Amino acid sequence: MDLSLYTDLRPAAGAPFPQHYEEVIDEIRRADRLGFHQVWTTEQHGVDDGYLPAQLPMLAAFSRETTRIRLGTGVILLPLAHPRHVIEEACVVDVLSGGRLTLGVAAGNYPNEFRAFGVARERRGRILEEGIRFLKPGLDGSPLPDGLPVNVPPVQRPIPLVVGGLAEPAVDRAARLADGHFAYAFLDPEQEFTRLWEERLRPALERHGRDRHRFRFSAAVVLWASDDAEREWRDTGGPAFLYQQRKYREWDAGEERAEGYLEDRPEDTDLDAVRERMLIGTPEAIAERLVALHASCPLDELVFWALLPGVPHEMAAAHLQRVAARVLPAVGSLETASWA
Repeated sequence: MDLSLYTDLRPAAGAPFPQHYEEVIDEIRRADRLGFHQVWTTEQHGVDDGYLPAQLPMLAAFSRETTRIRLGTGVILLPLAHPRHVIEEACVVDVLSGGRLTLGVAAGNYPNEFRAFGVARERRGRILEEGIRFLKPGLDGSPLPDGLPVNVPPVQRPIPLVVGGLAEPAVDRAARLADGHFAYAFLDPEQEFTRLWEERLRPALERHGRDRHRFRFSAAVVLWASDDAEREWRDTGGPAFLYQQRKYREWDAGEERAEGYLEDRPEDTDLDAVRERMLIGTPEAIAERLVALHASCPLDELVFWALLPGVPHEMAAAHLQRVAARVLPAVGSLETASWA
């Protein structure tokens, strides 16, 4: 099982963006040296707390500060962008990084974003599929359906394509159209990922005749590994996590919610209660749980939030060191699918 990082680049309240971005880049440099597999970014639009809106420029910056770690968009909200812009920028990042990009896309959900871009939210699934079909030829440098070339051909032939989401149509779309699936779970990750595999992803792969060993299953979680995990969670990690979930609820604007997020109810805001349902504990305990998870569900890549908004840089950097030293060796030899 590969271990990777997830970041949304949100700073602590009041922190200057230049300093914060330098600190995040330092964390990515460390992750590159420590042997993590990939760093994934994410995006939102029209929000008030500094959530990253432009993934490919940030991955371009990461590419020039690293040598081996892969770089993934997790995920670009493709209905809100022209697919030609996406594939052309993706190819540039692939060249800058020497062939390390993974292009992840999804339909998106938050109503305010669709209003901001003038896109019909109810058509997002159809627009996503149209966008995927448009950009796919460019993944190996071929001309696009408009008859024009991509300006800069990629190093990888092709750039791997991943589709994100938890809903059944999203999982089916990944199995039909992509090289991998990107999922997430904030609570009960072992149960949620196993259920997703058994009930949605494995049937979809079988339905579309896909080779499991050439299709990667990646999933994001909150993970905190420490010998003093309970105190650190209560004082720092937990409040940052509840802030993250509160912002997700605000962005839903009272409309249909995406699967997997916490509700505004006592059992989902009690830090001790949610800690017991998350990957929080000593590094050795977490490693043991991940080995057991892989035995029940062929998860290829576990992606953990490297820096929840409000966690200090020094604390996040020390956490990367612990995970690399005491978790990664236990899971690094577990079998994974390969795009090679």
